[in-house]
Amino acid sequence: MKTMKSIFSLLFITLALLAGDIDPKQFKKIPALSAEHIKVTKAYDHGTIYELQIEITAPRGVQHTSAFLTKDKKVLLFGDAMNAYTGKSIKRPLNMKAIRDSADLTYGTGKNEYIVFTDPECPYCVKFEKLWPGLSKDVKLYVFFMPLSNHRNATQMSYYVMKQKDEAAKAKAILDMANGDKSFTRLTMTQQIHELFSKKIEENQALANQFGVRGTPAVYDTRGESVNWTAWIKK
Repeated sequence: MKTMKSIFSLLFITLALLAGDIDPKQFKKIPALSAEHIKVTKAYDHGTIYELQIEITAPRGVQHTSAFLTKDKKVLLFGDAMNAYTGKSIKRPLNMKAIRDSADLTYGTGKNEYIVFTDPECPYCVKFEKLWPGLSKDVKLYVFFMPLSNHRNATQMSYYVMKQKDEAAKAKAILDMANGDKSFTRLTMTQQIHELFSKKIEENQALANQFGVRGTPAVYDTRGESVNWTAWIKK
């Protein structure tokens, strides 16, 4: 799979930009997807190609990835697909209601909506979060926590924010941490807390995979297009 992913990291092909959900069970008969540790969780019909969301159970845990399958079901490509005429990535329409409802934190009151994937221990995320108060009247951020494995405190910090009683308390917690507050260390990482929030983090990771997130912070508009947040920094 890794070899195919590196070879087909970008698929140039003409296809429709609107997608329809289809039954993912039909793809279980394909030999490359038939193993017990592989599960196609979602499938979309882009007109001339299928998009698949895949869950792989590995020794280090459950991994999520996406792939494209040709309509004859003979070629499976891992990576991104691009419309050959417009140059835009192939993306299905976003279910913004579901995204709004499932966000770990909603911040801001502005008309411009963005989806944000963040790791509260990531130094770039901290830099971005410090901008939020100055943007709060212009943007509304739907924030999803994606703690990275190389950040020792990221999971505890994420759980600390998610555990707060309401949106105002969550916003205060993440902004305080961005400015050096260490209150998250008082959160005892019990099994109960882990069970309460770990599934949500897995769901966030699956959503991040659908967007093609490669690092944090990652910001997208309501069309699923990547946004350069550094352009928001006032010089």
